[in-house]
Amino acid sequence: MKQILFLLLIALCSCHSGFSRKGQGDKTDSVRLQKELCALHRYVDSVIKSDTILQQRFHCLGAGLTKDKVTIDFLDIPEDSFEVFKSAFKKNVFASPLLEFNIMSDITFGPEIIPIKEDSLGRTANIVLSPIPRDIPRGEAINPVSLSMRAEYDYYPLSTTEVKVIITNHSHFAYECGESYSLAYYNSKQKSWETLPTNPIVNSILWIFPSENPTHEQNIKLYTSEVPNRAGKYRIYKAFNRNTKVAYAEFELVDEAGAKRLRRQMDAAWNGKTISSQNIYGSYMRGDSIFVDLINNSIHFQELFRKEMLNYSAINYGAVREPAPFTQRAYTDTLQISMKTEKPVYPIGTESVNVILTNKNLSQQNLSFGEYYFVARKQGNQWIPLYDNSLVQDIGILLKPYSDYQFKAKLYPLFNDNTSGQYRVYKEVKFNDTNRKWYMIAEFKIE
Repeated sequence: MKQILFLLLIALCSCHSGFSRKGQGDKTDSVRLQKELCALHRYVDSVIKSDTILQQRFHCLGAGLTKDKVTIDFLDIPEDSFEVFKSAFKKNVFASPLLEFNIMSDITFGPEIIPIKEDSLGRTANIVLSPIPRDIPRGEAINPVSLSMRAEYDYYPLSTTEVKVIITNHSHFAYECGESYSLAYYNSKQKSWETLPTNPIVNSILWIFPSENPTHEQNIKLYTSEVPNRAGKYRIYKAFNRNTKVAYAEFELVDEAGAKRLRRQMDAAWNGKTISSQNIYGSYMRGDSIFVDLINNSIHFQELFRKEMLNYSAINYGAVREPAPFTQRAYTDTLQISMKTEKPVYPIGTESVNVILTNKNLSQQNLSFGEYYFVARKQGNQWIPLYDNSLVQDIGILLKPYSDYQFKAKLYPLFNDNTSGQYRVYKEVKFNDTNRKWYMIAEFKIE
């Protein structure tokens, strides 16, 4: 990326030159060298001046230009560290035979110096840079309708150490920004935003957001060792279009009390008015985590839950369940016990079917079973259970001889692809005085 930007600068310098190269010989080479030096100087100087961390790390304020070199002047460093600094600069910023390095010992450098050292074997030691707060950028606020910037979740537990930011351009205009960002916490007592430590190393890259909804993601680290997390609101700011425009993503960190508040907020939205509120059938808490039971807990319905009910990173939906084929033997009529649906055929979109279980056992035995049942759809030669609410009351039901038991079997069409085909309602039963169990089935079609 650095070399590409440098070549682009050379091309721009070439486009703005009116010098004719025909018949000029050495003058042509000289002009070409000057163009390259000009482009290299502008690039390296802008990279250094754009980030105080580079200034601190390499002890220099910018680049100089002579007739045949671009000079990098290290400020007040020991002579025995000179080669180490040169190697580090070439590796981390830019390497070119047109660069010249010098030591300037008569200038005092303002920011805190973070020295580069060698170990006992002469190898370059790791440079430890401390996270630094960055000022909230100034500029015109970008309308979220044009460009949105949001955290992956609206709420996070206090233990969070990283937040993903998602930036999307919704407009017909292009936006550009760098990797730099600002992190701030809202101090409710002082009614002001406090800047927090951010990554001390920012790569010199440019992200371009053309029109037609391009999206970029960036992971933001929370430096809890520098400043412990506090419950409350946070913002991640970024500057766009050469610091003329600003956008931010807001999120909230919650403690256990805050997590309980979110649980109450979720319960209030559990009203059956949305798809997600119909999909949930149970929830509980453990610490600052919320555990949720969904009829269909596929990734699609988890994302929908976050949009419609609660977007909290510490919600646990359990493992995604893929129904396995049901292979046990089952009967529509056996031992004078039968089961059938009220109708043989139902239309697409049917929410439930009426099922009739009949006991005509000649030995006068009571039939015993519970409330649980499930519905399966035939796919090829297999019967695949539908997603359902597996939470039922644990009660025992007795069906006397020559009597019927009727119940509704829900098909949950919102959470199952109930297309045309064959279906079965399964129910496990046994005689009251035995331990032998078997499955009864009632078959029907959806057309």
